[in-house]
Amino acid sequence: MFIKSIKLRNIRSYENQAIEFPPGSTLLAGDIGSGKSTILLAIEFALFGIRRKQLSGSSLLRHGKKHGEVELKFELEGKEITIKRTLKRGKEDIKQETGYIIIDGIKKEGTHIELKSKIFDLLGYPKELISKSKDIIYRYTVYTPQEQMKQILLEDKDIRLDTLRKLFNIDKYKRIRENAQIYIKELREKKKCFEGQIEDLEEKKREKAENESRLKEVNENLKKLLPKIQHIKEQVNEKKRLVEKKEEQINRLNQLKKQFELEEIKLRNNVEKRNKNREELEKLLKEINLIKEELEKFGIKDIKNFFEKIKEKEKELEKLREKKVEINKKLSEIETKINHSKETVEKIRKIKKCPTCLQDVREEHKKSIEEAEEEKIKELRKKQEVIKKEEEENKKRLLQIEEGLKELRKKQIEVKAIEVKKRTLQEKEEKVKLIEKEQNEIKKRIGEINTKKIKLNEEIERIKDVEQEYRKIKTELDSTLEKEKKVEIEKRELEVKINEITRIVKKIEEEIERKLKIKSLLKVVSQYKNWIEEHFIKLMENIEKHVMLQVYMEFNQLFQQWFNILIEDESLNVRLDNDFTPIIEQNGYETSIENLSGGERTAVALAYRLALNKVVNDVVSQIKTKDILMLDEPTDGFSSEQLDKIRTVLEQLGIRQIIIVSHEPKIESFVDNVIRISKNEHMSIVD
Repeated sequence: MFIKSIKLRNIRSYENQAIEFPPGSTLLAGDIGSGKSTILLAIEFALFGIRRKQLSGSSLLRHGKKHGEVELKFELEGKEITIKRTLKRGKEDIKQETGYIIIDGIKKEGTHIELKSKIFDLLGYPKELISKSKDIIYRYTVYTPQEQMKQILLEDKDIRLDTLRKLFNIDKYKRIRENAQIYIKELREKKKCFEGQIEDLEEKKREKAENESRLKEVNENLKKLLPKIQHIKEQVNEKKRLVEKKEEQINRLNQLKKQFELEEIKLRNNVEKRNKNREELEKLLKEINLIKEELEKFGIKDIKNFFEKIKEKEKELEKLREKKVEINKKLSEIETKINHSKETVEKIRKIKKCPTCLQDVREEHKKSIEEAEEEKIKELRKKQEVIKKEEEENKKRLLQIEEGLKELRKKQIEVKAIEVKKRTLQEKEEKVKLIEKEQNEIKKRIGEINTKKIKLNEEIERIKDVEQEYRKIKTELDSTLEKEKKVEIEKRELEVKINEITRIVKKIEEEIERKLKIKSLLKVVSQYKNWIEEHFIKLMENIEKHVMLQVYMEFNQLFQQWFNILIEDESLNVRLDNDFTPIIEQNGYETSIENLSGGERTAVALAYRLALNKVVNDVVSQIKTKDILMLDEPTDGFSSEQLDKIRTVLEQLGIRQIIIVSHEPKIESFVDNVIRISKNEHMSIVD
């Protein structure tokens, strides 16, 4: 990690200031109270935000200002990172507002908690070493405020040791032991619980054996019952077959009785029909005799010739009527011709000039025409007379024929009545034949019905006792079914018992199996408990001691090395005890740190601080702040000679970026860069 710049606005004594940090060692120089330490606190705020006890908002925000902000730019593993945090004064306290982080040009806003989590990830700080109120690993490896430099030396040894365990990541062994004790307690509880769960295992085994014995007994009873059930079932099946056979016979008997009744009905119907036919025959024969008597009394024997004669007369009458029309037509034509000749004579008599040639018509010519026309009329009169005579004869013949037809038609009515009676006679004779034929058929059917009745009656007599036999067998079947029902109930009861006992046995088996598994688990739990108690915890203690020993050796060596550089006094030696407490020996005797001079106490604190920094960076490999160190007034009380020794210490550290806050001018001679800070009217500025 390499810090490149920082911007402060309304942070303590700074109103608006930007500071660039070059590579190498840098001294923040200035008078006491000029605002040098504020820059280091601002860097810590930019990285981790405010913390109630160590770095509060009220200690950072400039008095009278409502808003403040810090923007820090640094380089980490080749990436340029900018982080900005802001403060806002509320009614009751000062709160952090949303800020942002920029990584390689990609900006992401977040709450103060989100930004802090992101920084932890970037710096590789183990999260288990970070609490809400303390950044222990940062405070003891990168930056420790001046007033806290000597605090670790003066703390209670248990607190100091616990803090160092966390810093060196050795605290995990203690946590492992504590967790192991918790786990052992859980295993004890589990063991106790398992022992309670399996204490009735033998009782369950006995219970299983008893139920299996009961199950065997019930199965034996069922086995004995099965042949009995089989025998009863065979009886039931045999009775059912007999019942079915008798039911078939009863059905046959009912069918026979029904057929017999049907034949009786047929017989009655045929007898009734035969009697009815006899009566109808007698009636028909009487009617036939009467019709024959009537026909014998009628005069016309050849009815066919009579109707032919009527037809001939009708044809002759039709011809006479046609001739009458023809005669009337001829008379009309003759009359027309006579009238035409008369008109011609009248016209000739009156005409004087010819209408065609306009010449006078002579009397001789008129007379010749009149004579000719008179001759025509005379001839026409003769023809007229002949035709009239013919007309008269035709008229007389027509009257004769009409009178004859009139008489014949009167006779025709009687003939038709006779014809109807003859047809009726024929129909009745045909009906008589049909009835006689039907009577013969009825006689035959009556014989067949009587024969069938005799056979049906014989068969009915043969099986008439089947109903009584059926009732007897049905009673036996019902009795056998009742027996079957009882043994089936007994069987079901036994099966229910078997199922119930089997279910109980299965349940007990499952419980025994579960308890056996628990017993196996109990064994495993006991083994785990014994192994953790007797081996694992001791192993963790040995590992912790071994790791602590390695840490102790490196820590003690560095502590003595850097103290001896800072204090060249053979009578004054330092070392660490097993609890990492500094032990000071003066002239071979242990002495308290309070008995040392101010410069000597500072040397002890600085040597302890630098040794702690080196060991933590070596042990916690993943942290990425190994190349930066910030020292706040590390030389308080040093003599001029001791200040010279600081150069040697810084060279041995070999850290890429060191930021030192000091008002000692001599330090300027061995640092790479100097940033001067002054304060004017309560406002800090970089010169």
